[in-house]
Amino acid sequence: MKKLLLSTALLLITSFAFSFDWPQADVTKDSFNSYFGQNRGGILSTSIIFSEPEEVRAAEDGYIIAVLTENADDSDFFPSTLGTAVILSHNDDLISVYGNLDAQTLTLKNENERSVDGGAIIASSGNSGFQENHGNLEFQIIDAKNKSAINPKVLMPRAEEEMPLSLAGIMIGSKNNDFYDINVYKTYNSGLYKVYFKRNPIAAPYRTSVSINGVIVDQLSYDMITQENNKLCIIGKKKYTDTDIFPNNDLQLLGEVMFTPGRATLGLTISDTLGNVKQLNYNIVIK
Repeated sequence: MKKLLLSTALLLITSFAFSFDWPQADVTKDSFNSYFGQNRGGILSTSIIFSEPEEVRAAEDGYIIAVLTENADDSDFFPSTLGTAVILSHNDDLISVYGNLDAQTLTLKNENERSVDGGAIIASSGNSGFQENHGNLEFQIIDAKNKSAINPKVLMPRAEEEMPLSLAGIMIGSKNNDFYDINVYKTYNSGLYKVYFKRNPIAAPYRTSVSINGVIVDQLSYDMITQENNKLCIIGKKKYTDTDIFPNNDLQLLGEVMFTPGRATLGLTISDTLGNVKQLNYNIVIK
């Protein structure tokens, strides 16, 4: 049954990938200011933000749900920071969102059920929303049925390269929120700990994992962000909220681990959507 479910999921992702396309042309590893799952003011970002202003095109055939021209919606998936935005519905209960547009260049009117062809020009990216960096397209894919945001990199054509990830600044966090630099502290009391790394400023990992003596004990996947009890979550061995993922502006969660007495090798990995992996191993003593 597990093999069947996995095969079905892969087939669905493959079918999406053939039908969806990037809303801006010539996407490369340098095309983004902020990745899906990145820290935006202490909140998990459900968007990808592009780095250059360009024409914005529909990612797939669809229908207009809404054209927003006022900052009136403050839900988690459609924050008021989107500014002028267009929201389209597609097959399989998927929704694409194009935020931070230039209202003067909008080609679509606010007419529900009006069809839009994939590749059709929507507008030029603008500066109508709020972004920490430049005013460029903010792009989202929402699974309306499952109330989750999907990482666009899962559905879109893959770039030949990804922005390199850095795995450094490893910190061990106790249940009392005390942080220990693993390069300084090699001995720990037994108990439950969270393991963090120094957050990359633009790129975010697609997967992270923590292992003990070669056995994976936690693995976080950034293929989607779910919503539970009005909180955004990344799924690992449990659902981690944005405050779990980002305890402060500098750190990002790799996973959770139970330390039991003895000598152990703590293994840490991060990877991108192309399967490029960074890995670190630490020998520690647990009392």
